Amino acid sequence: MELVPFSIINQYHKERLIHSTRYTGNEFSFLKVFQHGLSFSLTKQKQKLIKNYLGSPYTIQMFIYYLKSKRGSKMAFPMLRENVILDPGRVVKGNDGAWHSIYFDKISSVIGRENLTIISMKDKAGIPCDFEFSAYQGSLPVPDEQEKRMLHEVMAALKAARNSGQFTQDEMSQIRSALHIFFEDFRLYYNIFKNQSVKNLLFICHYHNEGLIAALKLLKIQCVEVQHGLIASNDLYYVYHEQFAPVISKAFFPDKILVYGPYWKRILEMGCEFRSHQINIAGDYLYRLSSEMKEKPPKENIVLVCAQKNLHEDYVSYGKQLAAHLKNHPDWRGIMKLHPLERNKQAYEELKSYGIEIVDIETPLDVVLSRSKIQISIYSTTFYDAFGFDVINFSLQDFGTMSDYASDMISEGVAAPINADEDPIAKFLHMKSAEYRQLPREDVYAPFNEAVLLEVLQG
Repeated sequence: MELVPFSIINQYHKERLIHSTRYTGNEFSFLKVFQHGLSFSLTKQKQKLIKNYLGSPYTIQMFIYYLKSKRGSKMAFPMLRENVILDPGRVVKGNDGAWHSIYFDKISSVIGRENLTIISMKDKAGIPCDFEFSAYQGSLPVPDEQEKRMLHEVMAALKAARNSGQFTQDEMSQIRSALHIFFEDFRLYYNIFKNQSVKNLLFICHYHNEGLIAALKLLKIQCVEVQHGLIASNDLYYVYHEQFAPVISKAFFPDKILVYGPYWKRILEMGCEFRSHQINIAGDYLYRLSSEMKEKPPKENIVLVCAQKNLHEDYVSYGKQLAAHLKNHPDWRGIMKLHPLERNKQAYEELKSYGIEIVDIETPLDVVLSRSKIQISIYSTTFYDAFGFDVINFSLQDFGTMSDYASDMISEGVAAPINADEDPIAKFLHMKSAEYRQLPREDVYAPFNEAVLLEVLQG
């Protein structure tokens, strides 16, 4: 996999997807699905290539689905309540010793369990749930008329792309794989949710969930996205250029989105994928240990570095440079906080020999922020989390992999720029004396508004 700045990928998408007829069927647009394929081709993610039969004649595909329907046990579909939450399984242990869902603990308590089904997308996450998603196993029935209708749409878009001659062989292979994944996801979710009394579904991340959204659209179930983290103007799947406006209504976007505060709504309104009435400020619905603290812990001379997943080379490199700066400030120490989804924890171990403390990925961020005075990253949602904790944010400018996001951090006043060879402590002391100001926390994380949530669910 090659790391390519999002601004370059976005420009690539705008150029390659300028003709909407090449990724749109009669009823639906596969804009985001084509984005997946093109991104994987550009960044050379060969593991995304999946053997599939989308290029085969329709009758052969139907025969394959018939054979699959005869294999193994039939899939069990439990009855679902009026509201459904798909919880990704991100949890934090509260002061009560129990695990709490970061995204949905507050939301589920407002909805009430009597009208709610919680499906955990991660096995053994520890959160209260009715089912784990892996329980949905077994063979699906033969496609019904709605599924056949969607398959015809997929095949029409694939044919249009192939006949256009616009896409390379590698791009077409990735696009075909992405369309195959979309249709398989669509079939699964469609069969789970059909013949149910579900009215609303809440989930995070509309991108790579096009199959889910497509199923809900056909079944007329309201689809509500819950903001999960940073949204920036350079995102691949938010703040769409006006060029894509004609097909947005046919593409697979949620009906509504809940955001943390007015700041995020202003960013989304710069794009064409959501209209203002679809963007609802629900406030800070995240579960935070800091809200349970009776007293704030005293500030310590801590430089906190919050790493992003898959960027260990950049962050380890900076950690070594930070260690050199810390030698000039013996009363300060450095902490590297790993991303909760970091898979390569071992890559950071060498920083311990440089005197940098590695904080376990399960350690709640707000607990560390409440003790720190400086936070450093390239780009991160943690910059926004720091608001209200009397922390100064520095965005590293030396690392090109996410330079476009880093520039957003600076231009929006979320973080101050810093180069790796600059002494962050000396810069911090100067900025404190100059009364450096950041965005008010209420603009980014407004108070949790239960009424907005309930109004959204009532349609």
